[in-house]
Amino acid sequence: MSGPICLLQDSTGNITVFLGLIGLTLLEYSIARKGFGQHLLVKNFLQFSLAVIVYWLIGYAFSYGDTESEFIGQENFGADKWLKNKGLYHGFCFSYSVLVGIFIIFIINLALIEKVSYITYVVFPICLLIWIWPVVVAWGWGNGWLSGVMDDDMIDNGGSITVYTFAGAFGFIGALLSGKRNNRFENPHDFKISSPEIYVTGSFLTILGVLGIGYSQASNNGGISLANMWICGSVSSVVGLKMLTFISKELNDHYIAIYQGFIAGMVFIASSAINTRPWISGLHGLMSGGVFWFGVMAVKWLKIDDPANVTGTFLIPGIFGGVLPGFIDNDFGVYFAGWESGQTLGTNVVGTVVIFLWSIFWAFVVFGILWILKVLKLGDYDSLEGALITQRGFSKGQTGKE
Repeated sequence: MSGPICLLQDSTGNITVFLGLIGLTLLEYSIARKGFGQHLLVKNFLQFSLAVIVYWLIGYAFSYGDTESEFIGQENFGADKWLKNKGLYHGFCFSYSVLVGIFIIFIINLALIEKVSYITYVVFPICLLIWIWPVVVAWGWGNGWLSGVMDDDMIDNGGSITVYTFAGAFGFIGALLSGKRNNRFENPHDFKISSPEIYVTGSFLTILGVLGIGYSQASNNGGISLANMWICGSVSSVVGLKMLTFISKELNDHYIAIYQGFIAGMVFIASSAINTRPWISGLHGLMSGGVFWFGVMAVKWLKIDDPANVTGTFLIPGIFGGVLPGFIDNDFGVYFAGWESGQTLGTNVVGTVVIFLWSIFWAFVVFGILWILKVLKLGDYDSLEGALITQRGFSKGQTGKE
């Protein structure tokens, strides 16, 4: 249960998570209005390159570099011992974990669409992969204190805590501090998915990325893990569709419910999928659909501008999914092993809460400092210009004239 990431010895996870990054980029592009979509195609790859550099120099060492302190790694900065310790497969471990870190960055991007400056898009990924996320990796995947805080280790093989709860919490604070786009709730029809075809393609690739994170850490139970994520995601998608579109007949809501409801289901079951029964996955897909609906509706009721529903798709399902192995794991969950095995449940609760609070704290620090320096938000002129380009694009599409 501890340190699953470094058990990876092939390229499967690298390829699938990389395709997931393309999916998240397409999701962001399809949700952004036309006037805002062009720059992100450059911005995302700049974030990718910066993340690789800082994780290679510092972040990877903090994640896996001898975590004897149980808090953070202390060696291997700049990959100085990779060739000396070939048996540890540092190349695959680095490549896979940095791609997962970038996956987190791209999830956070979905909560900031059309709202933050280019400086923000550069600063937060650097902070994230130098220090903030590597510490979390060291605690769990790197054999840190969450691997031995109680009698049993934290079960997080699919990343419900380390990836999705962390990313969702950071993105939620980003969405909160970056405020609302002009007329976001007064004229919601202006903020629909701008390109359904790209959205659907992006969703399928994002699903592949989430599957890759879960499958790659499942070791000999990879097939079971895949099956359980398919099952839970499918049930969640159907339930989310019926709940989210019970009153609303908007096609935009149908897209969100079907595709992001499916992703939410996979996030929900990800860390349990390696060692739970398929009928249990289906049953919890019902719960996941309700959790997804609640997350989507909650930000609307609170009038928080979460452009791509990161709260409903990743944060709340990630929190539930983080605790879930303590209940339904076939060997350590209290449903099957009895309450005397509740140490795993306790460890997962502690891990979920601590990592959630860690992410919230640092999101406030990073975005808060940028807000104080008045460089967090997109300027009024740039925001207005993006909206005008959007309107001109629609006008051209409707009239066929320049």
